[in-house]
Amino acid sequence: MLHCQMIQAGEIQAIVGDGSRDGMGGPHYCGLWSLTSKHYPFNAFGNSFAGLLPGEIRSGGSHLEIVDENEVALTAKDVRAVYRIKPPYCIDHELTVTDRQDRRLKTNTNRPCGPGEGEFRESSWCCYMNGPEDRRIHFISNGQWARHLPPKHGQAARIAPTSIPDDQLERFPKVKTNPPFYWSWADIRFDQPFYYGRVGPMVMLLIFDCPQWLRMFSSPDGGGPALQPGNWCPAWDFLWAIPSSQYKLNVPYRFRVRLLYKLFDSDDDVLDEVRRSVDELGFNWDR
Repeated sequence: MLHCQMIQAGEIQAIVGDGSRDGMGGPHYCGLWSLTSKHYPFNAFGNSFAGLLPGEIRSGGSHLEIVDENEVALTAKDVRAVYRIKPPYCIDHELTVTDRQDRRLKTNTNRPCGPGEGEFRESSWCCYMNGPEDRRIHFISNGQWARHLPPKHGQAARIAPTSIPDDQLERFPKVKTNPPFYWSWADIRFDQPFYYGRVGPMVMLLIFDCPQWLRMFSSPDGGGPALQPGNWCPAWDFLWAIPSSQYKLNVPYRFRVRLLYKLFDSDDDVLDEVRRSVDELGFNWDR
């Protein structure tokens, strides 16, 4: 059985793999096993982890499907994650998921709720980075560039759009044990649904659809210690939170993100790439 496949175009090369590889936390690191560039032949993601790792298939197993030389999919029951490479330095990723049972969360338990009882339905992704010197994520907040790094794992991790009032944000279940680290709200917000991080001379830029549902979240050391002494591997993660009022069973939800991996030029160049990608992909940032 085939467990991984390389796709390459333009400046970048990626390996898409299922959850069979026995990584640091066991065999469940599906997604981008590797991402390299002609300009920087160093895996952007932790060598025993993955990037663009969908939580929907992380523990449930997945099947690798080669669509063509530029596109690979990971599939499981009612879930399909597609990775499509586009020259010179883009990977377009989309996940389609259809719930047959209610997977929203109650406000008083961490178990899936019954019909009509939930607050929101989360679908999350992880990007375990490979020891970058700059562990911050960079985005626009209140019209200015913000450089955010949580003080520690589980503090100030989760970032919401500026367009959503506090009283309309999701409320989290009460749990007896430690809650997930990404339930800790940061004081800062993002204006537009994109962020970037620096990996050596490179920039990894993520641009998202469905901005009202998007939540960025990060950890300064979520990937554990780096190979370089004294350095750590951050997690530059994200999720979509579907509000209860817009959640339905047996309806496919599609989430899209473009990843760009190129030599870093400037913040202005990042904004130019964002504008081009939004126009090309037809992302609707008004909803």
